[in-house]
Amino acid sequence: MKKFTYYAAVLFLTAGLSTTTSCVDQIRVGDGFLEKAEGEDVNEDLIFSSKVYTEYLLWQCYEGLYSPFKSCYTLNSGVMEALSDIMHSELGWDDIGRIFYTGTLTAANANSGWVQSRFAFISQGGIENMSNQSKRSIWNCVRDCELLIDNISRVPDMSDEEKARYTAEAKIILACKYFDGIRHFGGLPIVDHAFSGEEQLSEGRASIEETVNFAIKLLDEAIAEPNLPWYLPEADLNTWAGRLTKGAAAALKAKILCYAASPIFNSDTPYCTEEPQDAVRELEVWYGNYDQKRWQAVVDACEDFFQMNAQNGNYYQLVQATEPTEEGYREAYRKAYRARGTRETIIEVHDRVYMTDWDQCPSNVWHSGACAATLDWMEMFPWSDGRNYDGQQYYGQRPAKVDIFANRDPRLYETMVVQKRDYKFQYYNADNPVQLWEGGEFLVCGSTWACKPWGFPTFKYVLDLGSNDQGGQGTIDDEPMQIAYLRMAEMYLIYAEALAECGHNTQAIEQVNIVRRRVGLGDIEVKNPQLNLVGNKDNLIKEIMRERACELGFECENRFHDMNRRLMISDFTKHLRGMHIYRLNDNNERVQEPWSSTSGEPFPTKFEYEEYEIQGANPRFVWSDPNRWSNKWILAPLPPDEINKNYGLTQNPGWY
Repeated sequence: MKKFTYYAAVLFLTAGLSTTTSCVDQIRVGDGFLEKAEGEDVNEDLIFSSKVYTEYLLWQCYEGLYSPFKSCYTLNSGVMEALSDIMHSELGWDDIGRIFYTGTLTAANANSGWVQSRFAFISQGGIENMSNQSKRSIWNCVRDCELLIDNISRVPDMSDEEKARYTAEAKIILACKYFDGIRHFGGLPIVDHAFSGEEQLSEGRASIEETVNFAIKLLDEAIAEPNLPWYLPEADLNTWAGRLTKGAAAALKAKILCYAASPIFNSDTPYCTEEPQDAVRELEVWYGNYDQKRWQAVVDACEDFFQMNAQNGNYYQLVQATEPTEEGYREAYRKAYRARGTRETIIEVHDRVYMTDWDQCPSNVWHSGACAATLDWMEMFPWSDGRNYDGQQYYGQRPAKVDIFANRDPRLYETMVVQKRDYKFQYYNADNPVQLWEGGEFLVCGSTWACKPWGFPTFKYVLDLGSNDQGGQGTIDDEPMQIAYLRMAEMYLIYAEALAECGHNTQAIEQVNIVRRRVGLGDIEVKNPQLNLVGNKDNLIKEIMRERACELGFECENRFHDMNRRLMISDFTKHLRGMHIYRLNDNNERVQEPWSSTSGEPFPTKFEYEEYEIQGANPRFVWSDPNRWSNKWILAPLPPDEINKNYGLTQNPGWY
């Protein structure tokens, strides 16, 4: 197994003492790790001389958990999900539009200056600049975890039980970071000890098999640790919500194995045949063959999780609606993906307490007219009875015979704002209803900015951004939020996908239906008999991917990573669409002006829907010529400066 070694780990102290972002707010993560006395040097001996200092190191490990909205991970305020087909960015300064949409990203410019690739392989400045937190790499957090694992036995005032539990938590965090790296780069250098002395990088990447096995071994060790609880007791949630558990380790194991079993790695053909092919030959970006046993391993991991969960009183479970209404389903879904301390979220990241109107990402970029949902995403959400959306037949009618935004999957209304009659459970008062038609007045924080470039303002996470003194009745700051890195709904969908890949379609369908029933949808195979989901594996996999987009879209780039791991090339190259909505008068003529409650007219109910291909300021390079697409984009480039150090690091296919 290849090893990764470099300069002293105590480098983390040069930056770790500065303000970090909260992971578990009540335990001071983000309040200034290790507030040392003036003039005092902080070193390993001090860190492991006291339980309290060692705990601060663990909290810093937690700070390294990935959040798509944390500034050190965003692409200059760009949201990575805008590389998928469900969102498109109109932001003028993010790397999404400037580098990815133009197709000008190279290995050389991927992490230079303000430009950032999908994920930083290493901090700007390389090993010697590991204290640079502006573009946090995988290894910042890996370093902290290994330091704790190797040295926690030295702490004099900590019980053996506490040491064992903290070690297990650090191993889960370490596995999370390796999973982050696998999704962006494939095989990685293996770090299995704390960095010390003047060690240098000595060997390159491990194979994808070795990398996955390393992460799974960490999780198996955490699962086997008797001092790590399966879940956090209710009494501990106020203080400890967000801490990792045995349940988190078991669920993450299934998620990693699912990615590894996907066509990106598990195939008889490498995903990209462009030069350089060193990483292909070394099996660092694929297994070299297809083996269904890899999918069976996912099935086994899921069943282990569900069995252990049952043995622990089925603690992890979906948040269910308190009443079977649209409002009830919406509230349950919002709690599931956004609220802290629910029994649905298995791994939750606390990178802030509240999401304010002017958080740079995603709130500010949404407010500025970027981070917007596409018509392609809107069409993925079924009707409220569970039938797949077929509203395209009403486009272009004047007026449309059916309100395409009424009687839809309740998750649609929690994901994006749509022109829905009788928009229930909204956050606009009677004098400021949702007016998304051309010329309508859609107020956001009192602004008339272009917040709906493709017709559908983002609602998920950011809610409506409307405060009481600015025209809205928003609840954006009313309760603490979290980012769901992994939650119970995804476990059912992971299990469904693996079962389908192993030929167990009927059982797979049942897992999908468990998720759908939470929001009142009818069973997918009953409502869509034309798809023959029991007998057609390909159709079933497509439906699982669509269901994942509806349930998990915009959560840690789940749709983007699904498109990558399943090699959904046609979805990367298709021209994405928006929708013009036109208000019609009694003569079915377009009326491009806002409605006012003082006009004496009832709120408009007649509309025309017109789809269009997005252009805007940031068209994607493949739209004008799909043949320009290259499968090199499936994985990110590694920095040439590291490759040129000649310790064996290889470049991913297609990148120079």
